[in-house]
Amino acid sequence: MSSQIRSILVDDEQRHHDILGKMLTTFCPSVDLLGDAYSVREAVSLIDKVKPHLVFLDIEMPEGNGFTLFDHFEDPPFEVIFTTAHDLYAINAIKYAALDYLLKPINIQELKQAVARAEKILTKQAPPRGEEYQVLKENIQLHDKRFTKIALRSSEGIDFVEANRLLRVEANHVYSNFHLDNGKVIMVSKPLGDFEALLESCNFFRVHKSHMVNLSHVDKYIKGKGGYLILKDGSHVDVSVRKKEALLKRLM
Repeated sequence: MSSQIRSILVDDEQRHHDILGKMLTTFCPSVDLLGDAYSVREAVSLIDKVKPHLVFLDIEMPEGNGFTLFDHFEDPPFEVIFTTAHDLYAINAIKYAALDYLLKPINIQELKQAVARAEKILTKQAPPRGEEYQVLKENIQLHDKRFTKIALRSSEGIDFVEANRLLRVEANHVYSNFHLDNGKVIMVSKPLGDFEALLESCNFFRVHKSHMVNLSHVDKYIKGKGGYLILKDGSHVDVSVRKKEALLKRLM
């Protein structure tokens, strides 16, 4: 890839084009803006024409949300940074697929970080991220708003895991250890707090400052000051005194 990141902006509002365009020109000199689209239909045409490396994609648009862009590309040959004003469900779906997003109004530092991450992926000439986009498509199609898969990025690559196969997540300083039902442990270089809101939608509960557990895999609660849980794999997880009452309400 050349030093310039070929990019387009997709948003239905002109003011967002103006604001983001000016921010990119001022603070992200490696981004070369090649055009603007105001709908998914226009975006598909523009992508075919200019072949961008990176697409800044708005989620909420009148003719359908931005996710429908992926219906036109089986294996998208570009990176995507999503932009959204408030859609928490959409943000969680994006996080579960290990993709990037910016919350409007866009913060300059977050924009620079997102562009830097995209640039790092693009300069490595990584393979198309079809699996991540497939996870995203599957999750946003859910009606009960419980995500089925999560993309876990480790030093070895990306594992795509069914959420119901996760037993617990253990804090390990600035890392998080994801324990699966087959005994496998995946270490992700993000702190547990980054996953808390995400995993709560999949029946997880933070029982301790260092642990979240999948309540679907709890076999038994043992009484005590805080007590502890026994999970289906036989592991024991302590419950903090502060979390005990709320946990018991969830288990009843």
